[in-house]
Amino acid sequence: MAMYMLTVFGAIAQVPKLVKTSGKLPQLAYSDGEDRLGSAKMGYIDTGIVLAVVDSTKGLYKVKLSALHTAYLDQRLAIPLPDSTPAPRIVTCESWTVRRLTDQPADLVAINLGRKVPYKTWMELEPARIVVQLFRVQANTNWITQLTSANEVKRVDYRQTEDDVVEATVYLHHKQPYGYHVAYQGNQLQLSVRHHPASHSLRGKTIVVDAGHGGSNTGARGNTSGIIEKKYTLLFAKAFQKELKRKKARVVMVRESDTTFDNKDRILFARGYNPDAFISFHLNSSSRTTARGTSTYYKHAAFRLLTTNILGRLLDINNLQEFGNIGSFNFQPVQPTEYNSCLVEVAFVSNEADEKMIQDAGFRKQVARQVRRGLTDWLRHLN
Repeated sequence: MAMYMLTVFGAIAQVPKLVKTSGKLPQLAYSDGEDRLGSAKMGYIDTGIVLAVVDSTKGLYKVKLSALHTAYLDQRLAIPLPDSTPAPRIVTCESWTVRRLTDQPADLVAINLGRKVPYKTWMELEPARIVVQLFRVQANTNWITQLTSANEVKRVDYRQTEDDVVEATVYLHHKQPYGYHVAYQGNQLQLSVRHHPASHSLRGKTIVVDAGHGGSNTGARGNTSGIIEKKYTLLFAKAFQKELKRKKARVVMVRESDTTFDNKDRILFARGYNPDAFISFHLNSSSRTTARGTSTYYKHAAFRLLTTNILGRLLDINNLQEFGNIGSFNFQPVQPTEYNSCLVEVAFVSNEADEKMIQDAGFRKQVARQVRRGLTDWLRHLN
């Protein structure tokens, strides 16, 4: 295999020159920074993409995306390649197509490439759009065919921002993106953009409900009572399940018992149901016993609307204080772009007043009702 030698604190380590992304949900990260949630993530990327390695640190490969762009990749999600593997080269993007899909409520943006290249994608607002950066690519595009059957995609433009970077912008009709999926089909990068729902009621909507932690992952423990987070997140999730069923929603529970569930498996599980929303229940904890209150979390700014509507409803509960709405949250289950998601930290098990509320069945019912109302508010405010 193609290797070069790297000196790390006096020791000699072998580092491959080329790797191929592999495994379960490989992700690119912006840095090798560390906290309890890991380094800030750039986004998921397909398997089978060849990347040049420029460094190795902390169990990560520093990989080259283009002449001026690098990222970090978990070494466990990279396969070293043999010497005979051609080095990544610049390819051209040619014909593009925009059309409505016939088998699902979504539009398709298809970009033809010479072969798989690394990419980065994100959502922006005002105006609502999805941006895709294609690395190691030069434009050779004479046209973008945009069919009138497209429902959500208003138009698609591109520009060559650097010698080897093409940036595609997908403009949307609605002010808030409803979700999208990006993946390769052969050498064609396909962006599937979801349509907004025809109805703004919960009836018939698919909601994935996640009780945080579970099994060997016990979560936080109450300061005074010793209650365990995994048990009470399941109680909140089941109360929420009842609320949703009353409104005729299709409810999918990630777990309904004390089961160990890897965070990546939670994502793959949720994706399989193509949900309208993903709600994850957790309990907060702090070394400061005075810290208390409820909070909601999101990764993508385009999905913030869901979290603010839920937080607003939770703050109507007596004695439940505000801890805030937290964005750019680097927690895996809320990172997918396919559906709106919200992590709810109901209250603090490390605060005596909050802890007593958590143990109250009436409070859990209130929380479930208010989260359901927040979900309904979000659907009504979509535009």
